[in-house]
Amino acid sequence: MTTSPRGYPFETIAYDVGQMNTLHERLTTAKESVEQMQLVLNNLTDHLEGSGAAIDRVRSSAGDVSAALKSPSDRIERLSGIVLRYGMAVEAHGGKANQLMADVTAAQTSLDTAHTEVVLAETELSTWARSDDYRSWSAGEETETSPSTLLSRDDRFREAVTTAQGTRDRAAEDLADAWTAWEKEFEAWDDAYARAVASLARVDSGYVSTADAPPLAALADADSPEEVAAIWDAMTEAERARIAASYPEFIGNLEGIPYEYRIAANVAVLEEASKTSWGEPRDGEIAKLLAELRKGGLPVSLNLFDKNQATAAMLYVDGFEYDPAQTVDPMDGVTNVTVLLGGMLTELSHVGDWGETASNVNKGVARDGGRGATIVWFGYDTPNYGTVGSMDQAVTGAESFTTFLRGLEYEAPRDAVTTVIGHSYGSTTAFLAVGSADDNLGVDNLIAVGSAGLADRALGDDPHARVDYSGTRIYASTSPEDNWARKGRWAPDGINVTRWGTHAIDPGSIDNAVSFDSNGGYGPNLDGSQPTPDHHDGSPLLQTPGHGTHDEGDWSIGTTGHPGGYLQDGSESFANIIEIINTGDPLTTPGGYGSDDWWLW
Repeated sequence: MTTSPRGYPFETIAYDVGQMNTLHERLTTAKESVEQMQLVLNNLTDHLEGSGAAIDRVRSSAGDVSAALKSPSDRIERLSGIVLRYGMAVEAHGGKANQLMADVTAAQTSLDTAHTEVVLAETELSTWARSDDYRSWSAGEETETSPSTLLSRDDRFREAVTTAQGTRDRAAEDLADAWTAWEKEFEAWDDAYARAVASLARVDSGYVSTADAPPLAALADADSPEEVAAIWDAMTEAERARIAASYPEFIGNLEGIPYEYRIAANVAVLEEASKTSWGEPRDGEIAKLLAELRKGGLPVSLNLFDKNQATAAMLYVDGFEYDPAQTVDPMDGVTNVTVLLGGMLTELSHVGDWGETASNVNKGVARDGGRGATIVWFGYDTPNYGTVGSMDQAVTGAESFTTFLRGLEYEAPRDAVTTVIGHSYGSTTAFLAVGSADDNLGVDNLIAVGSAGLADRALGDDPHARVDYSGTRIYASTSPEDNWARKGRWAPDGINVTRWGTHAIDPGSIDNAVSFDSNGGYGPNLDGSQPTPDHHDGSPLLQTPGHGTHDEGDWSIGTTGHPGGYLQDGSESFANIIEIINTGDPLTTPGGYGSDDWWLW
């Protein structure tokens, strides 16, 4: 279970009452300190002894500073009240919702059991109804067994079905009641959260106008991209422009806001951030994002100051040029949407190589007559050597990626084909998001290259829930030279791979998954036939010489001189990916002529 009947995310509400109490206490202390400073300054203004110009200046300055402290003091008091009220609400309703999750899970289990009992009872009745004894008895013929015994047997089977159906119906009612109770508490918490967000927006009367507060609160309280879009569409163009210009960090990252507005908001944030020196790595990331902007990259999300590493999603659209003076939907006319996810140690500073891949994907789509839009998603805290064996960052990343894909599904043209490509731990994250959803999140093709492995358990608090890739086509490739991927899928004997501790499943082993080569060779011959030793005039395709996506081989990201990465134009892997995006099938035949030939790479 990932959503409630009303579509609310069925997941634990994270909060820390102790931290909120501490914050409230510190804000109270801060206000008292400000008030004490005001008292001292007021004493200087009113009671400083002496005369002369210097004394008059001190009195005047003390009065000015005291007056200036009045607004911060009021803001601190309002902040303290917001924290206190939200803390009380989240403890009351968020805590209760978390407790009621167990009731919902238990009720769902009971209903599943009851469904099974109904099937068993109906199967036994059906078997009985097809028996020779039943046919003879129901036809009024003589039977070896007495009619009264057969009547009793018939009643028993039918009563078993009735009883099982009654138990199932009561279990369904219990589940409905459990959901209603949980949704009531979730809604109460959600409302408190929205009030807190709106209050924070109004904490400084100079920050949010009275006119802006209601739409901001409504947008913050919306539970889906569709709700956000409906609120946004109800605004006038002047209101949308004002809100986007005034609160770009909020609008630029809210799923359901049209991409054209999010891009403009994030460009404004990026350009404003570039005016300040933040130190590394932030200054370098900002410079590289601006460079990508000049190359056609469009930030559809941006958080330069996330607590772990900067995050962003850069969109590249074939033939689209950003013009800040115009509000144009960049996804209009797109036939193929592709999303790229990196793995271990991939960070925003590597956006150049990934942006080049995005552009090459779009070129590959264009060669087949389509129009491509490719997004490079740097939206999660990628693991390092010490944490890559854990599922923790994949779980957190998959939750964020789910939200992103919901927004993309709403934003992309209805008939566009959507492909998600995950490299290494990026595949671990992407597959977990798509496989955990009740639907396929709009993803038609899910491709893993150099996968660090997958988990079988779905997102959520139910340890028995399993991923399901129904409705999505699965593709996978691992180069024979890629030992890091295989190490990533290693799990010690005795470890339950369905727990969050490991990700040992090879995506190529999933039912109906299509495996494709990344070990070099030749493309199809010019006449369309497959290459052979005697006839191979197709394009030579490079083997992927390690775990890398681009030019790094098995060396650290950014290293060059080892061409043939999984996502580098000219490699067999990339050629197969483009063909999958365009046609649904890989380009080359597994083990075809030229595979593993060293001179090709």
